[in-house]
Amino acid sequence: MGGLLRSRTGVAIAAAIASLGLTLGTAVAVAHFRDTTAIPAAAVPGVLQTPVPGPCVTKAQAQQVWNDVNARLDALVLHPSLNAVDGVAQGSAAAQIRAYLQQHLFDQHLTELERSRLDDLTVVQAGCGSQPLTVRISETLLQDDYLTADGSVDHADPGVGQASHLVQSYVRAGATWKLVTIASLDPSPGGGITV
Repeated sequence: MGGLLRSRTGVAIAAAIASLGLTLGTAVAVAHFRDTTAIPAAAVPGVLQTPVPGPCVTKAQAQQVWNDVNARLDALVLHPSLNAVDGVAQGSAAAQIRAYLQQHLFDQHLTELERSRLDDLTVVQAGCGSQPLTVRISETLLQDDYLTADGSVDHADPGVGQASHLVQSYVRAGATWKLVTIASLDPSPGGGITV
């Protein structure tokens, strides 16, 4: 699920769910990356202007985090399980993923074969100490096939070949990272997050 929450078919549903979970931290990132005056990061809970003590994540490490979480999300939609969501996400991201799995895969009796390419990644908050890692990414959807029980393609997502721009946050969970929030920076017909 290359960036999980971006295939164009779940836009409206995910937008409603995401609107409840978006924080002012996303507004800071959006304002910053759209060259407008940003709210000071220190005014946003969870986004610090100065790092807390502890190791911070480099851009190369952030790309590794994205690659790892992305691969686990891709595996999750290919072999969907509501119980497996907790292994890759928590918080609002976990709620979005569960809703997506239920409505777009389980209810439709489908699985999803998705691949994407990371085009660019910018570290917004470096995950220092116990703080979340927040990144702004650009990715291109390379494949997104919805498969029937026999493995044949029911339909393909029309967003294949298109770029997405997202802000994602991750937290450390033992030896791994989990996705905790995701927000689309792209205008979409349904607005908000894409699934």
